Amino acid sequence: MSYQHCKLEAKGRTLVVTLNRPDQRNALNPPANHELGEVFDAFENNPEYWVAIVTGEGSKAFCAGADLKSHPEDGGVNFVPASGFAGLTSRYARRKPVIAAVNGFATGGGFELALACDIIVASETAKFGLTEPRVGLAALGGGIQRLIREIGLKRAHAMLLTGRLCSAEEGLRLGFVNEVVSPGELIASALRWADEIAQCSPASIYATKAVANALDGQSVQAAVENMLTLPAVKALFKSPDAQEGPRAFAEKRAPRWSDPS
Repeated sequence: MSYQHCKLEAKGRTLVVTLNRPDQRNALNPPANHELGEVFDAFENNPEYWVAIVTGEGSKAFCAGADLKSHPEDGGVNFVPASGFAGLTSRYARRKPVIAAVNGFATGGGFELALACDIIVASETAKFGLTEPRVGLAALGGGIQRLIREIGLKRAHAMLLTGRLCSAEEGLRLGFVNEVVSPGELIASALRWADEIAQCSPASIYATKAVANALDGQSVQAAVENMLTLPAVKALFKSPDAQEGPRAFAEKRAPRWSDPS
């Protein structure tokens, strides 16, 4: 299926989603947000894909956030779908890992999109910032909460209350960036991360993400005591992978994981 605002490419078990509005620095308008909501709905439900990578077309920007020339009524739809900006920022129960490959500016909603991903790989030229206060807005797509949780209140305030940009290397030091690479290595690096994830059991990944998501708002003790009640954890124990993993280890061979349901 072809899309107007993004490009899709299959790389084995990985789906590469490229935001394709380079003339707008990949800023997203309502139709683009809803289109991406459909893309990630399909990804979540397609057993052929175990991991997704999201990146931006061109070298200037990953995503410059919301297209400020658009209005909520453009296209006759709300600005974002229920799954949030770019179809991801409000997808709290997402099972499958998503990697952000940040190539250039990730500002406003673009930074919120990156923070909503599980892993951020950044080009050396990447710049990050929740710049909404500089245009009379606020980062209301989860970016404030995620940034505070990932780097702590005081360090987050240094970015949130100034709207300033930080470099990829600073993001790595602060802890919200996982790896910094040269621009030419960005997609290859993201695919390497995706391949490492795809070597793991999908059922195990689902259970791991469910346990991590359930930690929000709970003490460690409560989260540990309650994790065995999570559907994804129960499903792991019943999955073929729970038998295949130990068997493959004993037989000294690569495991043959079952397709996720």
